[in-house]
Amino acid sequence: MRYASILPPILLLFGLLTIYILIRCLMRSYYRLKKRHSPSTQNFLRSPGQSLGSEIDCLNQEISFSFAVLTAFPLLFYSGFLSWLYFADRQFKPEDVALWVILGSVFIIYLLFKTLKIFKKKRSLRLGYEGAVSVGQELNQLMLEGYHVYHDFPAEKFNIDHIVVGRTGIFTVETNARPKFTANSRRDDATVEYNGKILMFPNGDDLEIIDQAERQSSWLSQWISSAIGDQIAARAIVALPGWLVKRTSADGISVVNPNQFSSLFKHITPRTLTDEMIAQIVHQLEQKYRDVTPGV
Repeated sequence: MRYASILPPILLLFGLLTIYILIRCLMRSYYRLKKRHSPSTQNFLRSPGQSLGSEIDCLNQEISFSFAVLTAFPLLFYSGFLSWLYFADRQFKPEDVALWVILGSVFIIYLLFKTLKIFKKKRSLRLGYEGAVSVGQELNQLMLEGYHVYHDFPAEKFNIDHIVVGRTGIFTVETNARPKFTANSRRDDATVEYNGKILMFPNGDDLEIIDQAERQSSWLSQWISSAIGDQIAARAIVALPGWLVKRTSADGISVVNPNQFSSLFKHITPRTLTDEMIAQIVHQLEQKYRDVTPGV
């Protein structure tokens, strides 16, 4: 019986957590349960940063709900405390108040840290999303020159940021939206050196982005070759929005600022594709790429 006094506040906290989880689940399934349907009869093509945008929308919902809980919690907590005093027929004691305040503070601190973590994740996703959109808009200009451009292409447990198909070949474009840290010279702080293997940024080297781009082009080469029955070799490109690329070697894949796309595709060594092969590639890509379900 000595611990009976702490049971009601603990039950209240667990009840609040349960309600929090249930409402989150209901919010996520709300649109699935709606009976209204879009007038569109086919799925949409994916847009630049489609998957990142969806993640950001989910995080915004979580942030809104967390703020709603933080706003309503003091009133709920105070009501729970008064109800406990009344129904348990207890006298108002400082130690009881201290116990409830401690437990309530633990819940609020947990929710604040969780919300802060969500904000940090959202900031990182927003940077990636804006980079994908800026690169996608530049690549879309290539369609005026006869290229086919696809964004946020779903592969196996990962997405390819952009795919470009034209008579000069098929390309995967990996976006790396890296923040810049201004210190001395703005030009120097916005310049990255590339020796064909490693990207050397002012605040550190990056080998992973080159490897990732090459892995994605390798996957696309195998997938599209298997799909159309012809050997097709996709080439990897890395796009760095806002960065000046200083190349110190002719080796390695192409690494460019998005503003250089037009020049790059005019001068890149062609791996000529026939109109028939382009049509087959485009058909296979669109079968997998058109997967955004319309909704109301």
